[in-house]
Amino acid sequence: MIDQDCRSCKDWQSCIGKNWYHYGEIRWCPWQVLWILQHAETLKAGRWPTQEELSHPDSPIGKRQLRTEGYFVKSVIIIAELKARLKTTGLPGKLLKAQAKAGDTIDMLELEAREALMYVSGWRQKAVSYPRWKAQWRYRRKIKTNESERAVTTSQSFLSGGLDGSNN
Repeated sequence: MIDQDCRSCKDWQSCIGKNWYHYGEIRWCPWQVLWILQHAETLKAGRWPTQEELSHPDSPIGKRQLRTEGYFVKSVIIIAELKARLKTTGLPGKLLKAQAKAGDTIDMLELEAREALMYVSGWRQKAVSYPRWKAQWRYRRKIKTNESERAVTTSQSFLSGGLDGSNN
């Protein structure tokens, strides 16, 4: 995976994710949410996974550092925020957790888990309830699909001799 700065990434669909995220990089994109879910046990224990731990799990943890807050604060804040977001999704959120724990990527997620992932993603929690958001999201996807089909049909008719179907 290419290490790119997630703070400058604007479109999660063009991103391929990373193996490790720094606390300051968390912007709640779907890739980051999936990463947080995959490392939930470490975060619940109050530790932020380090790059060295992920590449060499048996290596000792780094040097001592002087900190202004407890070592566990950032990881607990992140996991608590995700837990609050997932709580609103119900069963699809549980499915998302299970699939993330199994190591599934975004492309491998079932539709319900993917919808829950999209709901909990984003800088803030959604103001609208999960069922209402899901209906809006499905409607927008349907419109987007219809528009792309219409564009293909229009271009095919144009290439075949005109928009009205006549070959003048």
